[in-house]
Order: sequence, then structure tokens, then C-alpha cells
Amino acid sequence: MPSRERSAAVPGAGSVDPADHPPLPLPDADWDWLRERCAALGLPDPAPWRETLAALYGHLVGVNRWLNLTTVTSPRDWLKWHVLDSWSGLRAAALRAVQSGALAVDLGSGGGYPGLPLALALPHLRWLLIDARRKKAEFLGAAARLLGPWVGARHLRGDCVPHAAPELHRACQLVVNRAMGPADAVLPQAAPLLAEGGLLVVWKGPAFLGSERDRAAGVAPRWGFRVADVTGLRLEDGDPERYLVTYRRVGGR
Repeated sequence: MPSRERSAAVPGAGSVDPADHPPLPLPDADWDWLRERCAALGLPDPAPWRETLAALYGHLVGVNRWLNLTTVTSPRDWLKWHVLDSWSGLRAAALRAVQSGALAVDLGSGGGYPGLPLALALPHLRWLLIDARRKKAEFLGAAARLLGPWVGARHLRGDCVPHAAPELHRACQLVVNRAMGPADAVLPQAAPLLAEGGLLVVWKGPAFLGSERDRAAGVAPRWGFRVADVTGLRLEDGDPERYLVTYRRVGGR
């Protein structure tokens, strides 16, 4: 994190209010690239969401000047590695199957991904972005206001849900997670949130199909999970294959 002296010189330092971090325009060339990649991946046309994405981008970049949220800040990289990568989750059958009005949680949301882009694309679900770090949870709450009343945020760890947030215990139909840690560490964090039959979708890189998959398979039964689906994809031709791994909660602890 920047020093106090350096932060004091940064516009909007210490504030997560979107009013202090206005929208940043997304260059036409980068926007056209996003639309082309969405079409190639069978994802919705993002045209209706350009204004909201510009607001989310400006807010992230502004807060990121004083709060470490991401190293990805150029427009094209942000659109690829945060927005498009988050939307790639729409290719998982689990996200398409969740009923309207169900509670969906982005576990360890950090800078808001994949939760913010998914909430933008799936406003028929009730979204909650949770993070164990208070400042990041405050940022997420402010970012959620840029979308609408179906999105909220909370300072919370998944394994603390039974006593810290009993209203969420076994109340969620969907949990999504990206870049919080290995799958065998994510499963016990997600288990207290998910109702029986609920789905956990985890974003994973090319190394998943090795020891990480085996470790997760070893602990999944203990936490009441079984693998429901593994979907491979590439954001662009030539990229390493990435994976959307879906676990269904079938009982257990």
C-alpha cells in the first residue's frame, strides 16, 4: 500500500465513494475487441452495459491508486482479464440454471471479480460480494451501488458464516470464486454458504488439471461436494486453456 504521505497527494485517497472516482471512457478499439470476443465465446453482446462498465472501471482505477486491488489497469487488459474472464462463467451450465431471485455470493471478491460483471449480466439473481478484508469490502459496497439494489457487499469470511452471518448459513444457491486460492482451500470456505444442491463455480488456470484437482478431489467429500462439470475455454486464440470447475453440494458438514 502507498505511504501515508504519497496517498495524501493522490486525488480521492482514502475514499471509495464513486463520486470521487468518475467513469473512464473505454477506447473504441478495446470495446470493439470485447464485443468480438463475446460473440466468439457465445456470450451476450455487452453493448447495453458500456456506460456501467466505464463507471466500474473509473471507480476501480481511482481507488486502486491508494488501495491495492489489482495490477491490471489498462483498458484492454481490464476488459480481458477482469470483465471477459468473469463473463466466461456464463458458459458454465450452473450459472444458467440458477432460478430467478436466488442468492448468489462472490466469495473472496477482492476487486469485485467475477461478481461485478456477473451481477451486471445476471440481475435476476441477488448478489452478495464478500471479502475478509474490511477496506476491500467497503470498496465492494461502493462499487455495488453503481449497478443496483440487487447487489450488496459484506466484510466476511466464508468459514465464519455460521456464527457471524447465520442468515447466510446454507442459504445460497450459487457461490462463485476466482483467484482466492487452491480449490481444496476454497471448498471449506464455500460449504457453510451453500444449500444442499447449491453450486460452486471456481475459475482455474491451466495448472488445475494436476495436483490441485487431485487435492480438491480428496477433500470434496468431507465438505459435501462432488464435481458436477469442468468446462475448458480460451479467452483468445493462443491463450492457455482455462477451466470453469463446478462443484455441487450434496450434503456433509
